[in-house]
Amino acid sequence: MEISESSIGIFYVSKLMSLAPYRVLRNANAQLEIRRSWTFTIYSASLCVILVFLTYRGLLFDANSKIPIRMHSATAKVVTALDVSVVVLAIVSGIYCGLFGLKATQELNARLCIIDNTLSAYNNFKRDRWRSLGMISVSLLTIASLIGLDVWIWMRIARDMNQDDANTEINVQWYIPFYSLYFILTGLQVNFANTAYGLGRRYGRLNLMLTSSFLGDNKPSKPPKLLKVSTVKTMNFNPMMMPPPVTSLHSSLTKLNQESLASNSPAKNQGLLIKTMADNHESLGKCVVLVSSSYGIAVLFILVSCLLHLVATAYFLFLEMLSNRNNGYLWVQVIWILFHAFRLLMVVEPCHIAARESKQTIKIVCQIERKVHEPILAEAVKKFWQHLLVADADFSASGLCRVDRTILTSFASAIATYLVILIQFQKTNG
Repeated sequence: MEISESSIGIFYVSKLMSLAPYRVLRNANAQLEIRRSWTFTIYSASLCVILVFLTYRGLLFDANSKIPIRMHSATAKVVTALDVSVVVLAIVSGIYCGLFGLKATQELNARLCIIDNTLSAYNNFKRDRWRSLGMISVSLLTIASLIGLDVWIWMRIARDMNQDDANTEINVQWYIPFYSLYFILTGLQVNFANTAYGLGRRYGRLNLMLTSSFLGDNKPSKPPKLLKVSTVKTMNFNPMMMPPPVTSLHSSLTKLNQESLASNSPAKNQGLLIKTMADNHESLGKCVVLVSSSYGIAVLFILVSCLLHLVATAYFLFLEMLSNRNNGYLWVQVIWILFHAFRLLMVVEPCHIAARESKQTIKIVCQIERKVHEPILAEAVKKFWQHLLVADADFSASGLCRVDRTILTSFASAIATYLVILIQFQKTNG
C-alpha cells in the first residue's frame, strides 16, 4: 500500500480497520520511517478471528432458527452462505496481505519517493491529499448509510414475520458482525484503488514532463511551483531490491529541466534526462508488479465478491418482485446492486488508468525520436523506446486475470448466466 504525505489519512483509517499493522515515524530529518507495529499486528489478527467467528455464528443461528430471515429455502441458504463466505475470504486475504506485506510496502514506498522527487515540479500534494481524504470519507459514509438502511428494512421484515414469540429480530442482530466486515472490505478497496490511482497519476506526470521538456507542448504559463517532498526511509529492507542510487541526479533534475533544456542545453544533459525518465518508468512498472503480487489474492477475492454479490442481490431482488413486492426491500436491493457495481469500478478503473498512461508514454517517446538528431540523445531515446516495447503495466489478480475494462464484459455475461441458473433452481425447489 502507498504510505505518503498525500495518502496519510487513508493509512490511518486502514490501520484502524486492521489492514495496515504498521507505524510511521518522522525522524529529525522529517523523513518517514515505516516499521511494524506489534500492537496493531495482534489487534489485526484478533479482530479478524473474532469477526469471522461471530459472522458464521450468526449465519448458523439464522439457518437453525424457527423462522429464518434469509435462509427460508435451500437455494437461499446456498446463496446466502456464498454471499457471506466471499466477504470473509476477501477480508481475511486483505488482513493477511497487511500482516505479511511489510517488505513489499517498504520497497513500494521507497520507489515512489524517488519518483516523486524526480517529478517534484509537476506534483500537487495538497490536491492529492484532499482527493484521498474525499475517497475514504465518501466510501465509508456511503457504506454506513446503506448498512443502516438495510438493517432498518430487515428489522421491519423481522417484526412482520414474528410469530409465537419467536423474536425474529435477534436473527437480524446476529448479522451485525457480517455488516461490520463491509467497513473493512470498503477500506481494503479504497486502499488498493488509491495505490493504483497513485501509480497512474505518476505515469501521467512523467508523460507531462516528457512532453513539456522535449516536444514543447503543454508548457505551463508560469514556472511550476516546487513542492517539498518527504522521503521514506525503510527499515529491515534488502538494498539489493532497490534501484541504483540517483540522489545527486534527482536533486538537480528540476534545475536541469527548467534551465538547461530551455537554453539549448547540450545533448548529453538531455540524454541524461531521458535516461532518468526511463529509469522511473521502469521503477513504476516494478511498483505495479509489487502491488499485483502482494495484494493479488485480495484483489482476486474482491472481484469474486463483486461478482457473487451482484448475482445474489439480483436474485433476491427478482424473488421479491415475484412474491411479496415489499417496496422498501426492493429499493434497498437496487441500491446494493449499484453499490456493488461501484465497488467493481473502484478496482477496475484505477488499474485501467495506470495501464493507459503507461502505454501513452511510448507514443510520446516515438514523437521525441522523430525530432532529435544528436547521436547521444538519439541513442538514449532509442533505449527508452526499446524498454517501452516490453514494459507491462497491467495489474493482475495473482496472475489469474488482468484487471482492466475487459473484465466488465465478462462479469456481465457471467452474472446473467448464474442468475438464470439460480432462478431455475428456485422454481424447482420452491
